Amino acid sequence: MRKFLYLLVVIVIAFIFFGYSYYSGAISYSKNPISEDRIVITIDKGQSADSVAQMLADKELIKSSYVFKLYLKQKGLASDIKAGRIVLLENYKLPEIIDALVKGGTSEVPITLLEGWTIAQIGQYLEDANFTTAEEFIECTKTCEFDFDFIPEDYLEGYLYPDTYFVESANFSSEGLISRMISTFENKLDDEDWEAISKSEKSLEEIIIMASIVEREERSSSERATVAGILWNRFDAGIGLGADATVLYALGRTKGGLTYQDLQVNSPYNTRKYRGLPPTPICNPSISSIRAALYPKKTNYWYYLHDSDGGVHYAETLDGHNANKAMYIN
Repeated sequence: MRKFLYLLVVIVIAFIFFGYSYYSGAISYSKNPISEDRIVITIDKGQSADSVAQMLADKELIKSSYVFKLYLKQKGLASDIKAGRIVLLENYKLPEIIDALVKGGTSEVPITLLEGWTIAQIGQYLEDANFTTAEEFIECTKTCEFDFDFIPEDYLEGYLYPDTYFVESANFSSEGLISRMISTFENKLDDEDWEAISKSEKSLEEIIIMASIVEREERSSSERATVAGILWNRFDAGIGLGADATVLYALGRTKGGLTYQDLQVNSPYNTRKYRGLPPTPICNPSISSIRAALYPKKTNYWYYLHDSDGGVHYAETLDGHNANKAMYIN
């Protein structure tokens, strides 16, 4: 009998210990502790706590539906969840999630900054959306101070990560948005990427400049590593990159054809005229282009050409490149 009681006590203690550990772990769990990415959920009027718990679990924002409901009950908040659109951060723990659900909907609105946009384009977008003026935003990229040790001292082009951000119109600040964009840039690169950068013969600045060119030169993510390899081949050989996207940047444009006169523009961004990389990135690239520049595909190609449908054609020699021109350029 004593042995049975002893065993029962041990089982109860173990159950309590593991139960408490599980409960504590679920309380402190967050989907991504280092991410400030936002996830938007919509709570319908009259939606049950069970349904809300399941939705959060499906989005991996909570570890346990049971603990979520138990915590609500313990705090007396089971009937206090507000209907509306709720913005949650991926780094929120359970108490922060419930606090946001109880406070209810947010006045934040989404803004989508596209991959390959320049700082000037971002500024114009924000002006058109009545958040600030393009001039004020651009000026902040030059004069506002940001505490990131990997960004260049004299420019931010290339480091403002393109993504969807949620902002409040009444409390909008260019400095706050820019800081979030740089932070997103930092977090998009994982530990393996940062390790590869530290071991690369190229600096982070060179990699991002190349990534920005690849972003504007090649629309297909699957082809970017090959294009990056070609451009690095030219760079390492000390010959001109010959990237039309850099000439467009020199002309203050992002699209359109180039005339013979355009190609003669006297600018360090004209890689048809000057060897090496341009002084800064020519846009703010996606993670796809950054990784293409960081992990380029090694080939024997030296030339690439886009047809009227955007398809890319490669060649190892100038003769092959000219043959592609004759075949694919009307």
